[in-house]
Amino acid sequence: MIFDRGWPAVFIEGVLEGFAEAIDIAKVSAWHMHQTEKVVKRKIAMYKEFGIETMIGGPVLEIARVQRREDAVLHYLKNLGFEGVEVSSESMPTQTDIESDRTFADKCKEMGFVIHGEVGKKFPEGDQVRQPGGGMNVPVAAATFKAYAAMGCDGSYLEGHLLRAICGDMAEKVEGRAMLEQLVDQVGLENILFEIPGTYLPYAGKRALQGLLVYLFGPNVNMANILIEEVAELEEIRDGLFPTFGAPNGDHPWLRSLSVSTTGKAHAQWWRQES
Repeated sequence: MIFDRGWPAVFIEGVLEGFAEAIDIAKVSAWHMHQTEKVVKRKIAMYKEFGIETMIGGPVLEIARVQRREDAVLHYLKNLGFEGVEVSSESMPTQTDIESDRTFADKCKEMGFVIHGEVGKKFPEGDQVRQPGGGMNVPVAAATFKAYAAMGCDGSYLEGHLLRAICGDMAEKVEGRAMLEQLVDQVGLENILFEIPGTYLPYAGKRALQGLLVYLFGPNVNMANILIEEVAELEEIRDGLFPTFGAPNGDHPWLRSLSVSTTGKAHAQWWRQES
C-alpha cells in the first residue's frame, strides 16, 4: 500500500507507469482535505486506470464517526469514487470498542466499500495492544486481527508506530522479531499489512525495517505506508539487491547468496541467510 501524501498527479502517474504491478492499494491521506475536489477525483480515476484500490486515510472517517456524520461522509466518499475505507481509531485518544467497529464495518460493506482494519495506535496511551516497556501483547493483537477478519476486512494493518515500538527505529530490537513471528503464526501472513512510518522515520530506518520484514517473512510480505517515490527502492529490497542498513541478512543478500553459491543460483531462501 502506498501513501499518497499530496504529490502532483502527473508525478504519481509517471511512477505508476513503471511500478503499478507492485501496488495493490493507494491510501489518499488526510492531507488531501486541503486540496481541491477536482484533484482528488483525478487521482482516484488515475489509480483505477492502473487497477489500484483507492482507500481514504483513517483520520477522515475517525473525525466523521466522532461527529456522528459517518453516513454523510461515506456517501460523499463513494460519490468521489473511493473503493476502500479503514476501520480504525489509531489517531484517537483511546480505541473504539470492537462492537462499534463491527457496526461501522457493516455499514461500509452495505455501501459496497472494501474494508481494512488497523491494529494498534500511533501512541502508547489508550493502545490495548501494547505492553508496558514497548512490547506487544501478541494474544490481544491476534484476537483483534481475527475480529477484523470476521467483520469482512480484506487484510488489516499493524500500525507503523507499534512496529517501531516492537522492533526499534533501526530494527535493532531483537526481541521484537519473535513477537512478529508469533503474530503471523496465529493470524496468517496474508492477513497482515505491516505499516512502515512513511514520514517520521529517517531514510535508513525505513530501509532497515523493510529489510527486517523481508528477512522474517520473505519477499512477498505485505508492506504499507510506502512513499510512492520510494517504491523502486522497496522493490530492490524485496529482490535482495539493495542496502538495508541493519537487517539481519545484511546488504544485497540475494547477490551475496549468489556470490557464494556453487550452483550459479542464489539459495532458495536467500532472505533467511544472515550476514
